[in-house]
This record gives sequence, structure tokens and C-alpha cells, in this order.
Amino acid sequence: MPLRLHPDVQRVNASGSLLLFDTRSGSYYALNTSADTVLDALADDGGAQAATSALVKAYGITPDRAAADVAALTAALARYHLLEGR
Repeated sequence: MPLRLHPDVQRVNASGSLLLFDTRSGSYYALNTSADTVLDALADDGGAQAATSALVKAYGITPDRAAADVAALTAALARYHLLEGR
């Protein structure tokens, strides 16, 4: 199953900052631009490999570092029940 934001989680751009809004709890979560890159890739493809490749291309980091960053972000999103498919 592809990784996706939970249907009750909305991406919000507030003055150039990416926020996730969980409509179930009313909580907001601030993310950095690399997390935005990962979420874009997940929305397009749903796969961690696509998200890893997007980080490598956007930031010039190694594939191992990018994969670790994707894993850390998706684990954090899952921990807060913001992600489905994991």
C-alpha cells in the first residue's frame, strides 16, 4: 500500500511555511522544506524510493542519507497517526 497522508490531514501553506493540520485533533505540525519535498513525492508516487530520489535530486545528498531521512519522517508521521499505508 502506498504511503499517503491520512485523509483527515490537510497540507496548509501559511506564509511560505508548510503545516499539516490534523482535523481529528485540531493539531498543527510544522515541517521543513525537505519534508515538503518528501510529501510531494509520496503524493505523486506513494513510494519511499521516489521520495528518496527526490531528496537526492533536490539537495544533492547521498542516497543513504536521503533514505534515512525519508524513513525518519515517515516514522514520525506514522507515530502521530498522520500517515496511512505504513
